[in-house]
Amino acid sequence: MTWSGNAQRATIAAYFAVLAAMYGVAWFLPAIALDHDAAVNLVTAKAIAAGHGYVIDSLPRPIPQTQVPPFFPAVLALFTLISQNTLWLKLLPLAASVAWLGLTYRLLLRMGASKNGAMLLAGLTAASHAVIFLSTNLLPESLFALLVAASLLALLSERALLAGLLAGLATLTQSAGVALIAACVLTLLVRRRFRGAATLAVAATLIVAPWFGWSLAHLTHDAPSAAALATTTQSAAWIFTGLAANEKAVVLGANFVSVFASPVALLTGFTSVSSIIGTVLLLGGSLFVRRQTVPDLFLLFYSLILLCHVSRPELSIAPVLPLFLWIVWRALRLVKSRELLAAIVLIVALIPFFPDYTRIQQARTAGNISTVPEPANNWYEMRKVLAFARSGTAPESVFLSNQDGPTYLSTGRKTTRGFAVSAFEMFYAPRPLLVTPDQLSRTILDDQVSYLLVTPDRGLPESASFHRSVEALERGGVIEPVSIPGAARDYGLFRVARANQ
Repeated sequence: MTWSGNAQRATIAAYFAVLAAMYGVAWFLPAIALDHDAAVNLVTAKAIAAGHGYVIDSLPRPIPQTQVPPFFPAVLALFTLISQNTLWLKLLPLAASVAWLGLTYRLLLRMGASKNGAMLLAGLTAASHAVIFLSTNLLPESLFALLVAASLLALLSERALLAGLLAGLATLTQSAGVALIAACVLTLLVRRRFRGAATLAVAATLIVAPWFGWSLAHLTHDAPSAAALATTTQSAAWIFTGLAANEKAVVLGANFVSVFASPVALLTGFTSVSSIIGTVLLLGGSLFVRRQTVPDLFLLFYSLILLCHVSRPELSIAPVLPLFLWIVWRALRLVKSRELLAAIVLIVALIPFFPDYTRIQQARTAGNISTVPEPANNWYEMRKVLAFARSGTAPESVFLSNQDGPTYLSTGRKTTRGFAVSAFEMFYAPRPLLVTPDQLSRTILDDQVSYLLVTPDRGLPESASFHRSVEALERGGVIEPVSIPGAARDYGLFRVARANQ
């Protein structure tokens, strides 16, 4: 199978035109910060812009933000100073993704890829449904990926100082960037570039040290309340602290499966045992055939960090997906049959479009995009309840909602989730009662909650127990429903009974 130059150019143009249309649809969706982590990023960005410091301002009693590195919220804060428009704010991750894919193309060329090969791997990465999601939501992964690619490119160009500065900024964007610093330093040491290794290490350390100092200083103060813990329940923690030996084994096993399932899942939307085994064998065989210090060393350290985080690593693989693909492509280039290789390329390039199309269709209906086919909530329905809550409640009212960030951002009312669940219980060993009526009742009293806002939260591990606890509070007379004209059945507002306030 041979293609003329014109046919190749037309195919590439059509491929990226379809991708651009999908990104455009996702970017124009009206919802913003419906993902819990995205909402926390916007809340802290607004706090920085308002001069309140790096704090979670949405809580009834604001606390310092010690879980999320500050670079992405700080850049987002600059965007909020210019405009609060949804499209404008979502331009930050979208622009970062475009720049990342462009730098990835250059990085792959620098590492030995052909122009067509680099274009293919960048295009496959862009076609991943997770990358589309990350590129159009207020999440730091796209900015992190950009900084990683830029740092590796600087390293290959023997610019140690610039590589160190960029690696430090990457770590200030996501803590797993420590793997990048370690890999860059070790690479230079292996190449006997001792002065460059020292320069890179010092530059990166000077950037990240203040953040680690801030985190440690505030973690040693008063323990956060249940409401504060609830806000950070999805934040990553190391397996080395706070987990029993059997729990560490559970996390390591689950994360190992997730890491090796993610490359296929990011492209196809499906996960199976065969795909995991196939990925392990394919990566292992490819590394045996063709190894490369950069970026293989970084991927090794990065994967080890993801294995040790008490946090599901699926989305964290997206920023390094082109590097995983590059490992496989290095071996595939050795296939002698050009026709067979072209057929493989064509099939693989088209696979991601099916999950992309499914998620885009669901996103248009729900008003927001998700990493799963059906988003947890419908933005158009949520907007009705949030608009009513904004106009029909006093400004000093305190809300309780599993969607605490979006509730605060849309209503301006201080909001708490009302329960504290560890990441281990949330993602690795969920128990039937993640949320109990007693937890919610205690928060209602401690934080003087006035209203409780309920959304479907389909697919979230805490959703079922949260809704059962809300129903128990209603039966017990702690809360009473508020009638909202036109609201869907699963979207509701409850008023805390006066006797319980």
